[in-house]
Amino acid sequence: MKGRRRAIAVLTALGACMLALAGCSGQTAEEPIRTSTIVLAADGSFTQCRVEDFDREDYQLEELDGMIRQEVRDYLGGASEEGGSVAVEQVSHLEENRAQVMVALHFADSEVYEDYRALVDKQSCELFYGTVGEALSAGYDLAAVLQDVKKGTAVTPEQLEKIGDSMVVIFEEALQIRCPSKVQYISDNVRITDSGYADGTEGEGLKYVVIK
Repeated sequence: MKGRRRAIAVLTALGACMLALAGCSGQTAEEPIRTSTIVLAADGSFTQCRVEDFDREDYQLEELDGMIRQEVRDYLGGASEEGGSVAVEQVSHLEENRAQVMVALHFADSEVYEDYRALVDKQSCELFYGTVGEALSAGYDLAAVLQDVKKGTAVTPEQLEKIGDSMVVIFEEALQIRCPSKVQYISDNVRITDSGYADGTEGEGLKYVVIK
């Protein structure tokens, strides 16, 4: 085997990637997810998806499945995944490419995600998913970065006051976002794809996506 971390990374995000979920445009994306993606739910939870190359000379799929499930159990202190703050949704090969594997982990909220990535994956990352009002209280300067997704104009203080209950995801990793409703505002390092994803795979720094 080539190392435990690689196995964890392979398994940490691939599973829900093949599910037919509504994209940020409000329409269903027909193509399966082929790059790291976070699938948001309206309740503040989300599923992290990642697609990685799978070297069958080093691991069997069952071994990877068992390893990631054990990592989740250890993180939960031995408790069952059911009803826990982290749960494994799926571990499988990509249907169209057996040389790649997909895994999905469901997280109760963004704080759990950051904690899990730091403790289990040994990777520090920043991700916030909550209301605009909560983001402002946490110190994020949304007025300095948000622009209307259709018009390309900067958000005004008046608009910011009106969308305090809207959900915003703030992230730094190179990944895509699938949203449960339409996108209202984004930062200039995010683009909306034809399939309705909020694509932050090429932007630098923190990326912002506000949804209805």
